[in-house]
Amino acid sequence: MIFGGVFERFPKLRVAFAHGGGSFPYTIGRIEHGFDVRPDLVQIRNKVSPREYFGKFWVDSLVHDKNALQYLRETAGDDKICLGSDYPFPLGEHKPGSLIETCGFDKEIEEKLLYKNALEWLKVEHSSRA
Repeated sequence: MIFGGVFERFPKLRVAFAHGGGSFPYTIGRIEHGFDVRPDLVQIRNKVSPREYFGKFWVDSLVHDKNALQYLRETAGDDKICLGSDYPFPLGEHKPGSLIETCGFDKEIEEKLLYKNALEWLKVEHSSRA
């Protein structure tokens, strides 16, 4: 989507990637290195550094590891991570959101990750009514 120029051609596209964005956040160094040293291979349809795309798409929180979730926060930002459940597949958390709830984040961050960011991605207004 990055090197194919999809985000450049469709700047208003709202995308969410499962499993913490897959390998992208964790291999950004290698991806950026390829962009910098082998433009003949990766800069075919896009001249924007891949690192610049963090913050332009959402990822889910289903990474099953506190350190991975913390790194994801540092890389993707607190506003672009939504609760992931893996539904309908059986490898999600037994209680969706339990990783987020056990990380010790402050209330504002926890609420963003548990539901507020998903509402933002979906463009749904939050109602405090029960």
